[in-house]
Amino acid sequence: MEYIAVAEVLNTHGIKGCLKMRPLTDNIERFDEDICYYLGDKKVKVNIQNYRMYKGFLYIDFEEFNDINEVLEFKKQFLYIDEKDRYELKDGSFYIDDLIGLKAYSNGEYIGDLVEVLSFYSNDVYVIKNEEKEFMIPAVKEFIKKIDLENGLIDVAIIEGM
Repeated sequence: MEYIAVAEVLNTHGIKGCLKMRPLTDNIERFDEDICYYLGDKKVKVNIQNYRMYKGFLYIDFEEFNDINEVLEFKKQFLYIDEKDRYELKDGSFYIDDLIGLKAYSNGEYIGDLVEVLSFYSNDVYVIKNEEKEFMIPAVKEFIKKIDLENGLIDVAIIEGM
């Protein structure tokens, strides 16, 4: 079974076992779904009792935990779903974990690997690194010419100053 991270555990919240998380999904309503969720490195199967968003953070209570001491071990870990429960994306949209590791080229020349995707309100920014340099490229059609997941490649346009 392949697991997909949908939230990163940042900290505990309160004393009743609630976890404060950074969502890794654009669709927060996914936490309403009756699917299997797995928590932490050990992939403990959990059921969401309730969740809420506040100031960009996700707060989740799980049926399995009623005390802060039961959830302390999950700090800096992730909440996962099974890959089969992923949503189908429309054309031109990609999952971040599918993009990480793509080999980036500009004008046919290798410039580095896509190592991170930064999400902002206006658009995402792709962080591409090689041994010498780091590029931050806005994920807009003017700079991202082609994404080829099948071959693990991304074609980008770099302008002076990037």
